[in-house]
Amino acid sequence: MQQLIRWIETVTRVGGYVAAVLVIVLMAFMVYEVIVRYAFNAPTMWSYDLSTMTLGAIFTLSIGYVVLTDGHVRVDLLHSLISPMMRPIVDFVGYAFILLPMTIWLTWNLWDHFHGSFLSLERTGTSAWNPLVWPFRAVMFVGAAIWTLQIVAEVLKAGLKLLGRADENANSVSEPDIR
Repeated sequence: MQQLIRWIETVTRVGGYVAAVLVIVLMAFMVYEVIVRYAFNAPTMWSYDLSTMTLGAIFTLSIGYVVLTDGHVRVDLLHSLISPMMRPIVDFVGYAFILLPMTIWLTWNLWDHFHGSFLSLERTGTSAWNPLVWPFRAVMFVGAAIWTLQIVAEVLKAGLKLLGRADENANSVSEPDIR
């Protein structure tokens, strides 16, 4: 079980790291666009679509990582009112019966969106560049799938805590030391 959790968390970290790199890529796109638009009066026809798709990719690829690192905004009203012994129960119920069904449904529907746009060669229709939509929808599907996997890992970790078999290092996210 611990190996499965570690594998899922590795996949989630990779998604988060790809999202972090895409932030730099998006910044480079935007700097380039501003320079060519205002310094050379030569705006690109791809900046709107590419920036929108890149930002969407950043968002979807980073959701699972945010759950992994517990970096999401949580309404701690319930968590602060209950005992530490009850928190794994609340986490298990919340992840297993609320978030997991929602993320499965979302992932399934994003697969349908990707598959449909791939088969029809759908294009954005929002700019003169008019790129294909399916690569972006594939990334959205992958991000939702990573999020779903991370929710599965959270369910497993909460279940192990309830059974008294939690790994002591399970909640500590080991990140590389960059100094």
